[in-house]
Amino acid sequence: MVRAGSVPGNLPGTINDAIASSAGLAADLGTWVAAAALAAAFALAALLTLAGVTRRVTEFGTLKALGWRAGRITAQVLGEAAAVGISGALAGVGLGFAGAALVTALGPTLTVTVIGTAGGGGPQDKSVPVPFSAPVSPGIVALAAALAVAGGLLAGALGGWRAARLRPAAALAEVG
Repeated sequence: MVRAGSVPGNLPGTINDAIASSAGLAADLGTWVAAAALAAAFALAALLTLAGVTRRVTEFGTLKALGWRAGRITAQVLGEAAAVGISGALAGVGLGFAGAALVTALGPTLTVTVIGTAGGGGPQDKSVPVPFSAPVSPGIVALAAALAVAGGLLAGALGGWRAARLRPAAALAEVG
């Protein structure tokens, strides 16, 4: 065990710099992973909505043949996707709070030993308990909910655009 008073040179400063650099790299990696996961979630929502529109070609063709305008069909698909986005946001927030509570309840308490010297006396080590927890920020919860709804709206806009472009004759020709 190395004591703070017996360390040659600037080893503690070097160790602190290395820890800070590692923390920065971990934060950057977390940001890129989160961005990639968000992009993948948006792409998946858009693909699933487009697949749903493709399955409902005859329905949209019938609606267009009955006189529905492209804007009304787009609004229909967009409304459905928005409802799914809001439901997903509510479910995600609920599961997030439950997960954070579970981590906080079941997380271990780590012990950190601080090595140092007392004011005028000899060396003195101190153990400090550090509880493992998952804090929840209202801003992050609001951002997550907004992104879920935005993903639903984006997927709905793409699906609605696709549904509105259908020609009634071509859609009804698939009825077999």
